Amino acid sequence: MIRTGAPVPALEGLDIEIVEGQITREQDLVKTVQGCDLVIHVAADTSQKHRSPRDYYPVNVEATENLIGVMNSTGCKKMIYISTANTMGYGSRENPGDESRPMSALFRKSGYALSKNAAEECVLQAVGDGRIEAVIVNPGFMIGPMDFNPHSGRIFGMILNKRFAVYPPGGKTFVDVRDVAQGVIGAIETGKNGERYLLTGTNLSYREFFELVLQETGQKTFLIPVPGAVLKAVGLAGSVLNRFGLRIELNLTNARILCIENFYSGKKAGEELSFRIRNLRETLSDYRIWNQHII
Repeated sequence: MIRTGAPVPALEGLDIEIVEGQITREQDLVKTVQGCDLVIHVAADTSQKHRSPRDYYPVNVEATENLIGVMNSTGCKKMIYISTANTMGYGSRENPGDESRPMSALFRKSGYALSKNAAEECVLQAVGDGRIEAVIVNPGFMIGPMDFNPHSGRIFGMILNKRFAVYPPGGKTFVDVRDVAQGVIGAIETGKNGERYLLTGTNLSYREFFELVLQETGQKTFLIPVPGAVLKAVGLAGSVLNRFGLRIELNLTNARILCIENFYSGKKAGEELSFRIRNLRETLSDYRIWNQHII
């Protein structure tokens, strides 16, 4: 299912049926789900420019509730819900976050993460009520080739073909989107009803990630660290501007997130979904080759 009129270059040439519609319209959900055995629910509002957490709810929460209802009415019983690692508590490199940790206080201030957590609760409630079977997967920071409409992939724009590049003090768990796709297949085949699985990859600081990019490309770029205090001050200014109606992506919460070691473990998925991650250098190489072809 795609939005009406949306360009989908990544789907060109695939032997699939495309249904156009809006996920927020129940009649469109009905025509999409009718006759299906399984729903992989990947749609989400990921904008960083919303002023209120409630702005995420129509797509991320209410549409999920409606989709569960439509599945019941059409006889489709199983859902794979694609969430985010940030609905679970993060950790350090030595002690990464896992499925047992509750959502951190920091991410409860993120409208996107908060809405995805609320959607997870809807899914798990439906499982508890016996309305559907569902497995939730929680990817880390996804990168890789064929990123035609980049969101997380915009990180490459911060460094590629740049003489100077700034980086924040924190880090993320970087995972190849193709490995996540295989993790979804694993969730379909062996995932346990009502369980959540982190699909995470390599835990790196932003500087370490940028250094890997430079090694892969052979590019000469001077890396400049941005102190956390400076980043948070800019984020605070962004939050103030947002209150006055200006849509600024960097707010205080996002700035604080950029300063933490946002690290996770995919051990559970490895054991129960046969989830495996490739060397991040392969991901960077494949992205570089794809990106050069697109340009």
